[in-house]
Amino acid sequence: MEPNGFVSYSTMRNAPTALPEQLLCPPYDVRKEISWIDFSSIENPFGTPRSFVEALRQALENGVMGFVPDRESHTLRSVLANIFQMPVESFLVGSTVSNMISAVAQSFEPCTVGVAMPCPVEYVLTLSNTGHTVERISSPASFITPDADLLEQRETHIDAALLANPGYPTSRLLSRTTLRSYLERCDWVVVDERSIELTLGGETVAPLVRDHKNLVVIQSFSEQYSMPGSHVSYCIAHPDTIAVISQFFDNTCVSMCSEVLAEPAAAEHRKLDGVRGFLYSEIPWMQCMLSLVPGIDIFPAEANYVMCSYHNGGDLKLAVRDVNELSSILQLEGFLVRKLAGTPGLADNGYFCVAVRTRQDNEKLIAALRQIISPTR
Repeated sequence: MEPNGFVSYSTMRNAPTALPEQLLCPPYDVRKEISWIDFSSIENPFGTPRSFVEALRQALENGVMGFVPDRESHTLRSVLANIFQMPVESFLVGSTVSNMISAVAQSFEPCTVGVAMPCPVEYVLTLSNTGHTVERISSPASFITPDADLLEQRETHIDAALLANPGYPTSRLLSRTTLRSYLERCDWVVVDERSIELTLGGETVAPLVRDHKNLVVIQSFSEQYSMPGSHVSYCIAHPDTIAVISQFFDNTCVSMCSEVLAEPAAAEHRKLDGVRGFLYSEIPWMQCMLSLVPGIDIFPAEANYVMCSYHNGGDLKLAVRDVNELSSILQLEGFLVRKLAGTPGLADNGYFCVAVRTRQDNEKLIAALRQIISPTR
């Protein structure tokens, strides 16, 4: 402590990773007047279910939001138990995905945790802030998570792992064979499945928790039901594992939304098959159309977002210099895309990510990209 009670900055920790650039988020009263089409947010292309909107409206009108939430989330856990055909004790409800990762990470002694790269910055922040050391797991090709035995060949030692199914921003699914290789070698493994229902044939690995007490799967309503402003996430694990995590979990983060949305969630989960049917054709279409835009290269996508790179080089003489300029012009034209500069595991700032929305919105973006990037004459 310095004189006069000021904190000495020399005693503060160094940040575990640089933060990526944040998107412009103007105040609500300004944002509601802007007609942006948001391709930066990964969510259900059909928007928030009408039943969710109605349930929240009724809750507000009836004063339900003035109640103290059920911190144990009995109602939602019962619904989830029916959906997944697992015991109620296999679920732990919280707020954000990073909140749930933290709940798991703080339940174990500090160790070395392997993280598949590239990844969301909150993976690195959450693990570091709970005392763990992050070991980067890089893919040899196509951003597919490598098997754990490959790490042994590299002489890379990890005690635990944080993986994703699908990965962000890579949009690649995690194979069960690969996951099992980590379960055999790690004390605990967390799999982030927040977007698993919005993929090309991806299947949840949640059933594996029955036989693997060292596996924790995390899912979220935010992406599945297009609710980026209202967070409801949950852990799925063996009841014995949930019991241990619960001892360290601060359940004051649980909101009334988890109770209000429990009943409509039971019905809406069955409708996700229709969303997946739409994405089965729309994800390949989006990849194809993006790849035909001059200067844009795409990476194989298995979820409702496509990782792209943009480079103005060669003989094309494109009208846009780089990703920063492209993003700025798109925003002026009414489109938001997510720049990936600062994303852990990506070497340069030439990358960006585009969500897959409805065909009408997707066509508007493609047309705007072609017009903006077209080679200068």
